[in-house]
Amino acid sequence: MKQGFIIIVLIGLFFPIPGQNPPQDKNWDTVFQDAFNTFNSGLWYRTYGAHEAGTTREGTSFRTYDNVYIENGKLVLQVQDTISPPCLPQNGVCKYGGNHAYTSGAIMSNIRYGYGYLEIYAQLPASSGYFPAFWLWYGENNEVTNNCWAHEIDIFEAKGSKPTIVTCNVWYQFKCNSAYKQWGAEPNPCNYSTGYHWYGMEWDSKKITWYIDRQMVRQEPNNMDDVGIQNPMQIIINTELAGDWMTDNPIDSTTIFPNYMYVDQANVYKLKYECDAIVNEILNYNTFNYAVKKSISLSSVSSLFSGENVSLRATDFIELESGFEVPEGAELYLDINPCE
Repeated sequence: MKQGFIIIVLIGLFFPIPGQNPPQDKNWDTVFQDAFNTFNSGLWYRTYGAHEAGTTREGTSFRTYDNVYIENGKLVLQVQDTISPPCLPQNGVCKYGGNHAYTSGAIMSNIRYGYGYLEIYAQLPASSGYFPAFWLWYGENNEVTNNCWAHEIDIFEAKGSKPTIVTCNVWYQFKCNSAYKQWGAEPNPCNYSTGYHWYGMEWDSKKITWYIDRQMVRQEPNNMDDVGIQNPMQIIINTELAGDWMTDNPIDSTTIFPNYMYVDQANVYKLKYECDAIVNEILNYNTFNYAVKKSISLSSVSSLFSGENVSLRATDFIELESGFEVPEGAELYLDINPCE
């Protein structure tokens, strides 16, 4: 069986492009697109309490409902230098009670989402101590489960003291003894606090791919401990104060209050599948039924025209036979995907 991963671009010379994403790739269906014109309680809920991934270290902020609001078509997540109220959420459960020196804002998705492409368009806070993030979590109410860390994919994490750096990370635990983390890549420097940027991730049963401004920055096999992160997970968007444990990002006299993370858009997509379909030529790319096929074979009769931007995906193989051409000015992206 032929299998592989092929990328072709011709702009005078062959040159590989780093990947495709749903706005450019017709193989994706939209799960939701939230422009935050209002707070959509059907998609999200405001979180409450000091459960920042199960830590109670001094300095960690306490999430309150009033730090999450919509303003000028943006989701605003605020951090304030205010003493938190007693921990009395609506369900009467709060693992980490007491008063905290700062309050912050976070939202979580109402349901868990599985494989797909997830992205937000956001502007991050600068200033020492801040710790904004966009991540997936498999646990109960953002807490550790049965003393296990469970699973986490950080689409990005950032430090307010270093506004030109973001990282993309993976936490995983399958044996309930200790948590393991794959530290992430640091994309090319850019001041992420002075404008909006796209932060995205494509996730399937075989690989995890991270994007900044819809350009691929990292890809890892999804096979940690020969298992990989396969469970649907909740989406979390938050900004916090990191606390004393993050020594290179301390809360100090330069820390600005209040401060904000702004989110203009949050999107989730899933691939379309026709995993039994065998394609033996594509005569018109405009009318082609895009989805993950079983296999695709193309000859000269399927050559692209200049200016066409085409993404093709299959489970077994994609074969470009002798005579197939990608002319100057056209782009062709080919990917091998599991049938989920």
